[in-house]
Amino acid sequence: MTSTRNRATHAGDIAEALFASSGDVVPESVPVLAHPSGADRLARREALRPVYEAIVARIGVPTLLGGAVGGPSVRWCTTERVLLLSGDHTHAKLSVHPAAEFERDEWQTFDDADPGFDVLPYIWQLDRKGPGSAPTQTYNGMMVAGGWDHAVTAVELMLAAWVEQYPVQAPGDWIGFNLWNARDWGRDMIVSYTPADHGRELAVGIHDRGVEQTEEHQARMHERGWRTLDEHQWWRTALPETDPDAPRLIAELSIAECRARKATNPAELRAHDISAGDDGDLWLTGLGLPTYPARGEHY
Repeated sequence: MTSTRNRATHAGDIAEALFASSGDVVPESVPVLAHPSGADRLARREALRPVYEAIVARIGVPTLLGGAVGGPSVRWCTTERVLLLSGDHTHAKLSVHPAAEFERDEWQTFDDADPGFDVLPYIWQLDRKGPGSAPTQTYNGMMVAGGWDHAVTAVELMLAAWVEQYPVQAPGDWIGFNLWNARDWGRDMIVSYTPADHGRELAVGIHDRGVEQTEEHQARMHERGWRTLDEHQWWRTALPETDPDAPRLIAELSIAECRARKATNPAELRAHDISAGDDGDLWLTGLGLPTYPARGEHY
């Protein structure tokens, strides 16, 4: 306990010193947490939680929440500088950057990735109008997976990132999106992560309206991986975040259902109603599927 408290206090000290410093920006990053070998995403999440809370207690809430494939991507921004909390599966670190240069470099990374989701500076970003100045130069495009396997991987990485990162940054909130299929337009499929729904945190559901629920049809749905059917004709599958395979299984089921309903490639899908607790603007830059809008006001 003392070690955890000391580590968190030390991280708060570093964040305050970096964020309050004046003059030239030092580009070197400062480690604030090291994960032991073999630590899973839940262990990494809980190790980061006191460190993150100590930083917020010291310098205030971030300007932008978010995460990359490997770890958090949280920013405290002014017009002159960006303090970044980032990391991967081995460590977390703080670094400070000149704002204009940081924005240009980040945009260039997005522009060159095409579509290397694992190298993106962030695959999800949440703007809850925190203090400071959000970047004026942001990537407004979207990168679409080139095939079905790539799409499954992108969705899996997104869900795994939410499990590891989101409850620390937005405690108590759900996060998710609605997925439509151009070949079956208007049929709702909702992919979500709800930390408060214990044992059922990762979930996908599809409204199977207009289909007679014969024994044969239900057998096909069960074969594809759907578990329950409710009285409103919603098929659902929910898995615990403690299952290391849950992000992959939900991703596979979501994409397999789109394919079963005649989608021929990922570009025919569309994610919309993208939301994080109905609070702020959520951008899923690494989802691997078309999003509406790519970046702008969500409805």
